[in-house]
This record gives sequence, structure tokens and C-alpha cells, in this order.
Amino acid sequence: MAEQRKVAVVTGASSGIGRQTALALARRGYRVVLAARREDRLVAVAAACRDAGGEARAVVADVACQDQVESLVAAAAEQFGRLDVMVNNAGRGLRARVHETTDRQMRAIFDVNYFGVFYGCVAAARVMARTRGGHIFNVSSVIGKRGVPFNGAYCATKAAICGLSDALRVEMKPYGVRVTCVCPALTRTEFFDVMEARTPRSGSRFARLRGRMSAATVGRKIAETVGKSTPELVFTAGGRFLTMLAAVSPRLTDALMGVYRDELARDAAQI
Repeated sequence: MAEQRKVAVVTGASSGIGRQTALALARRGYRVVLAARREDRLVAVAAACRDAGGEARAVVADVACQDQVESLVAAAAEQFGRLDVMVNNAGRGLRARVHETTDRQMRAIFDVNYFGVFYGCVAAARVMARTRGGHIFNVSSVIGKRGVPFNGAYCATKAAICGLSDALRVEMKPYGVRVTCVCPALTRTEFFDVMEARTPRSGSRFARLRGRMSAATVGRKIAETVGKSTPELVFTAGGRFLTMLAAVSPRLTDALMGVYRDELARDAAQI
């Protein structure tokens, strides 16, 4: 009897890191359940996953709604009889100074970036605890390890994901479930194009560095890490340096971030 294909659920799968992760898992023969709000994009990604050698099912879902996330995970486990991988990737951005961020904006970004991950963790952990195995990936960011100016709300959500992942990883060890926090650096996706912004970014060094990392690199690494006891994925030397420097010398890190802040402020003044 042939071995049953493994099953993965990927949120935010219609583009960027989610799409590339789904494709990387499909190439490894996974049955991939794709979730996002844009049905037309999901259908296209599902077709690409099938072409890559996997099976795929597209499910329109909003991760900010707990009942939709729970239904997504439960349906995947029920239909295929197992759940091996959960990739909590869906997210949104907000570019604004902290004191200019409204309560509505802060709650909206937490609803998607943090609570969407939390709901996915809860739903997947319940299934995986029963089956005594699985791997949960929570996509955070290197700036969840060290906040940067003009991104306070976004950084707060990503820092919360890091803390949640640390706690969940230890809690799930007795059940044989692994948890990995994924911390990409600047990644080439449409994320920056659709980000809600109250401060311009135009020609800043931030914008010029956007192409440094591909979403495919992140997706491949996630797929390669399945089943490994890897607490955290930080992808670049710069990301690792920033994380280490922030831990060793917060004051020096603040000074470096001040240079970045000043550049953005000059950029804004020219528009």
C-alpha cells in the first residue's frame, strides 16, 4: 500500500511567500490546502501546485475570523485524514509613525497579523496534539526581533508572533509537534505595493533594497525545514546581525535606526 500523501495548510497563499511555500510543498508531493481572500488568485495557485506534482484545494477564508480558520483546518484534516504542516503566513502592512497610528488601524493589523496566526496555531495544535505529530510555521519578520521606525504597528504584531511561537514550541514538545518562527528580511513581493501608508517611501534605501530576497527562497526553506527541530529561521547575515546587535547593544541599534529614520524623513520632505 502506497504511503499516504502528507497534508499542509497555507494561509495567505494567493501571492508572495504563501504562494511560493505552497509550490515548494507541492513539489514534494504534498496535498496543499490554500487559503486567502482572493479566490481568482487561489485558483491559479492551486493549478500551479498541481502542475508541480502535488494536490491542491483552494479555500476562500479570512484569517481575522476565528470560525473561518477553524473550519479551514478542520475540513483539511477531515477530508484528507491528517494534518502534517500548518503555515500561518497571511499578513498585512501599515507604514506610519506610532503617534499617528489610529486605534482602528492598530486593531485591524493585529486582527490579521497576530490573531490570524493565533487562530491557526490553536486549530492546528488541537489536531496535531491528537495525532501526536506535525509542524507549525509562523511567519514573522526580522523586524519582529527588532522594531524599526515608521513600522511600529507592524513590528508589534511580528514581535507578538515571535513570543507566541516560543511559548507554543515548548508546550507542544510532549505531543511531538514542532514549531518554527520564520523571520524573513526584505522580500520581493507585492506586500509593499498594497501596504497602507501614512509616510512615503519613494527613493529611500529601504525601497532600493526591496529586491534583496525572493519569496521563493523563503518558501523553499520552509519546505526543507519540515520535520526538523528548528526554532527559528533568520535568512540573511544582515538580519542575524541586527538581531544580535539589538540584544547586545540596544543603544547602538537605536543610533543605526536613527540614520534610517532620518533618511525616510528627508525622503518624505522632498515629496
